Amino acid sequence: MVKWLSQNIVGWQIQKNVLDSKERVLYQYAYESLLNQVINIFFAVIIAIVMHEPIAVFVFLVSYIPLRSFCGGHHAKTNGRCMIISALLIIAVCIIVKLMEGSSISSILSPVSFVVTGILIIWLAPVSAKNKPLDEKETIRYRKMSRYIWLIEAVIGMIFWFLKSDISLIIAISHIILSIVMVYGELKNRQGKNSNAHKIEVRQ
Repeated sequence: MVKWLSQNIVGWQIQKNVLDSKERVLYQYAYESLLNQVINIFFAVIIAIVMHEPIAVFVFLVSYIPLRSFCGGHHAKTNGRCMIISALLIIAVCIIVKLMEGSSISSILSPVSFVVTGILIIWLAPVSAKNKPLDEKETIRYRKMSRYIWLIEAVIGMIFWFLKSDISLIIAISHIILSIVMVYGELKNRQGKNSNAHKIEVRQ
């Protein structure tokens, strides 16, 4: 649906001479990404209202999306799967926040998660994917940006941790989810490389 809609928008704009037909693929990808973000945010707002957790959803999105954009990791094969997974993640965050509010575990979780995520970002980021490959320049830029964003978020998270605010917990949860996505993406990449290497050996 999203792909079809982006193709039609780009096609219409090319007909009106608003866009260059030579860049059709690039524009389609841009519109597809934009529409995905709009739909994901729409569902996030609905979930926030239904679960009475607007602050948790807002803080999660603000902390997760920038890091996710530069750290990379596993990507769903289709837009539909991506939307479903995003919605489930937001619901999970809301439930976890409700269950862990004021608990002793939350006070330990934040600093530990910031340290672990920092180590993983320095070690792995950015993690490319089949449907989102990175060239050398992009890899260098994304690596720098991922570290800067992590550092800023970790400092903010620790400030709220000292203030005993649940915002620190929400940022920590977003970092934990990001770490899982990165590690899973890296494992999939290595599995793919090993599989390709094995196929080459068999052919030889």
